[in-house]
Amino acid sequence: MVHMLAASGTKVRDPLEVVLCQGATTDLPKSGKAVPDSGRLRRHSAERVEGTFCPVDGLQLHIDRRDDHGWGYWDKMNLSKQVFGLARGPGLADASWEEGFSVLPGAVRRRYPANTTIARAHQARSLILVVTAGWAAFVKALPNGSRLIVDFALPREIALIEFNGEGGETVTALSDVTAIELIGTVRTCLSRYPQAICETILLAQARRYSRVTEHLAGVSRRGPVERTAHFLLELACRSHRSATSYPDRFECPLTQAEMADALGLSAVHVSRVLKELRESGLASFRGGVVELHDHAGLIKTAGFDRSYISS
Repeated sequence: MVHMLAASGTKVRDPLEVVLCQGATTDLPKSGKAVPDSGRLRRHSAERVEGTFCPVDGLQLHIDRRDDHGWGYWDKMNLSKQVFGLARGPGLADASWEEGFSVLPGAVRRRYPANTTIARAHQARSLILVVTAGWAAFVKALPNGSRLIVDFALPREIALIEFNGEGGETVTALSDVTAIELIGTVRTCLSRYPQAICETILLAQARRYSRVTEHLAGVSRRGPVERTAHFLLELACRSHRSATSYPDRFECPLTQAEMADALGLSAVHVSRVLKELRESGLASFRGGVVELHDHAGLIKTAGFDRSYISS
């Protein structure tokens, strides 16, 4: 960013943009004279400015040149506002976040039909996956042919895929998935995008770490009923995208076999546990829909603390 002291007759032309400070104004009138405003940092209302501006005591013009990707400072700030809601909890305020991500440098829209591979273990690939519709799974395959679903990526969630070609997980579309892919290594993306977006990406990764920690605790230490109740409550919170409430029902495209792979149980055992939850009046799972009949009872059974989802 180039800092210049304004002088009479200074011309500001596209693609430069102006930030006013040190006695700045929220806008410049047509006369071109600036009125000091307590020294707070403000921006001119126009995204492109061209004209002659007169100096005022203490007025300083910050000429914001565009970076190598064609982004000016205020382009980045406006874009950050569109997607910053991602960092405020599991609920996203509106759909502008999708547009915000889609116009980022390196963004590519993709569609993956159900049961197709998004990224494969043992193959080098780096991208940030912003899911706009559908469910994807991170799957760890074992040498004996069994597998464990380590985590899911649900609509309006961000997943980092940083595979170096050695080990790793396979990312599979469980249902038809549409997504925005930010191509490049995480380091490249973090150096390219506005700070708020970078913080959102890092927060998404921190949340995934928290989910995987809970998953490990569930598979290794919780009983089958407690584990399954906890699993259903987590999916309910993530699909509902609310920081305070639980839905009465939500769509869940998982089969009982996929649920078994996530819970570390057999499909037969999952069927028995779901029957027990249904007969206890706590929850039921039929036809791709999970119904939570007794929120308080299910939370007590699972020992569920939702803070790890939105922390």
